[in-house]
Amino acid sequence: MKTVKYHKRCFDQIEGIVAENMVLTSELDRLRLEAEKEAKEKDAQEEHMLDLSQRLVIKDRKKKSKAGCWNQS
Repeated sequence: MKTVKYHKRCFDQIEGIVAENMVLTSELDRLRLEAEKEAKEKDAQEEHMLDLSQRLVIKDRKKKSKAGCWNQS
């Protein structure tokens, strides 16, 4: 009788571990997706900032070249 109770207790523990493992796996998948999404957003934001920075450099160069033309006359 003790063996049957022991087996049942072991089986119940295994079921609990399997259920907890499934919950943790789905939470891990959710967190991975969230991290990927945030990484994509960060990359897009960095690309946008780089584009703005390049535009600013071009604008500044144009401004300096116009100012140089006025100073030479």
